[in-house]
Amino acid sequence: MGERSQLAQLRSLITDPHGRPAPPIARLLGARVLAVDEGRVSIEFAVKDEFLTPGGGVQGGIITAYVDMCMALAAHTLFEPGQILSTSSLTVGFLAPVTAGPVVGEGSVIKRGRSVVFLEAVLRDHDGRECAHASSVGSIRART
Repeated sequence: MGERSQLAQLRSLITDPHGRPAPPIARLLGARVLAVDEGRVSIEFAVKDEFLTPGGGVQGGIITAYVDMCMALAAHTLFEPGQILSTSSLTVGFLAPVTAGPVVGEGSVIKRGRSVVFLEAVLRDHDGRECAHASSVGSIRART
């Protein structure tokens, strides 16, 4: 059986990053896909000055967006054409402040059912220190 078309499409982001425009959220976050495998992705994110709070750390909503993108792309590596992810729940634990970049997020599929997928992600700073850990549950839906 050949490679899933969604997986091949995501891998093309690594081998041909200029082949098509990145989604607006990926551009906003300064996302660069580093690795894609079945059920697993690694993405580097920029830490932009506009993401920092007055205290000097990246705002929690931005960190949530980083890990959410990692989990969503990991899920999509196992999807068939026409399937999309709708996040049902998302939990993020903030373990250490992110004060400089880049940061790297790793998303993985824990379990995939027919209509539900369980996901996890970890975000590490440029020194490899774990800054956030996330888990989510998503519904697998048909694109409408």
